[in-house]
Amino acid sequence: MNLSLKSGKKPDSKSRLLLRSGKWKAALPFYEEQARADEQDYSKLNLLGDIQFRAGDSTAAASSWLRVMDGFAQESLHENVLGVGRKIAKRCPEETSVHLVLSDAYLGLEYYADAISSFRSYVKLCKQATSAEKKNWFRRVLTIDIAHPHLLEEVQQIYEECAFEDIELEREVKAWVKRMFEAQEYKPESEEILVAEENNFESPMLAVETDGLMTIDTGWSGQGADFIRQDAISYDSPVPAYAPQDAASSYVAAADTPEEDIPDGQGKDHFDLGVVYAEMKLWDAAITEFQTARRDRSIRSKATIELAQCFKNSNDPHRALRLLEDETAVTAAEADVQDDLNFQMGVLNETLGNAAAAAACYEKVSAESQNYGEATSRAARVRA
Repeated sequence: MNLSLKSGKKPDSKSRLLLRSGKWKAALPFYEEQARADEQDYSKLNLLGDIQFRAGDSTAAASSWLRVMDGFAQESLHENVLGVGRKIAKRCPEETSVHLVLSDAYLGLEYYADAISSFRSYVKLCKQATSAEKKNWFRRVLTIDIAHPHLLEEVQQIYEECAFEDIELEREVKAWVKRMFEAQEYKPESEEILVAEENNFESPMLAVETDGLMTIDTGWSGQGADFIRQDAISYDSPVPAYAPQDAASSYVAAADTPEEDIPDGQGKDHFDLGVVYAEMKLWDAAITEFQTARRDRSIRSKATIELAQCFKNSNDPHRALRLLEDETAVTAAEADVQDDLNFQMGVLNETLGNAAAAAACYEKVSAESQNYGEATSRAARVRA
């Protein structure tokens, strides 16, 4: 089907317009062709699943998403696995095998409480679960050090519920639980596991609006296109069952590591795809595309602003602010782009309660900028 016959627009351009207007079935042929052209391009396959679901074919959508999730799992991209897997669990609850893949991803990120919870769901819900798959999960857990007693007890309880007739594995599980308890009993106070204090404060600007799963927004009727600038946070990060600094800091450091540049112009397709994902509130997928687009120097600052917006909408305003600050320090952006960077840094500083820094950023926005009026009023408000 040639989507460009009735108008002068290119097929990809017309297909995006069909998506924005909610004409999912009309847009399907183009995106099916795109997915077939490169079966290893998981971003396109993930988008195809989203469109299939919106078009009413949940079976085809689940098939596309499962292929994406399996591909990410093979490459140990745990964060991506969680994004797609949680979407499947919510949109296609009959796909109960997804809970095992989610559990493996949580283990890879050392979110042990979430991993155990997902595995329990797999054991309870998946009728096709095999003893071999369950035993492999326990053998993987036996290679991990878990400090929290209640998690150790839960692992042992799930093992008993599985009712394996495997004396050797039972002996190994009991020995592992005993060893973990003894390790905590004799651990010096200086080495005790840190426990994050609960923060009951929540800024009005950071109020959580959705459940944060990597899903299509159920409220998107296709009649508007103002979703990309929403201030609401999309999701709360999973809470690790150990000192929060360890995995989180290493993940952020890895994700922010600069990669080699790509030739000018090659980042445009990634940028456009990131915009589509952002409009559908698929923040994880949008982040991946904008990170790739940033490697194209011709659109670096533009992609950076969109990437920061995705971080903010993903409940990570600190990372968004750091990204923009780094961008202003290393690039000689055009005046209008620099104005956008300053305005967005002002919004983020205001969100984080840094009134003086926010005002300073707003005041750097020039009078020629389309954001000048709002920046001026915001600066006056935060200085009041």
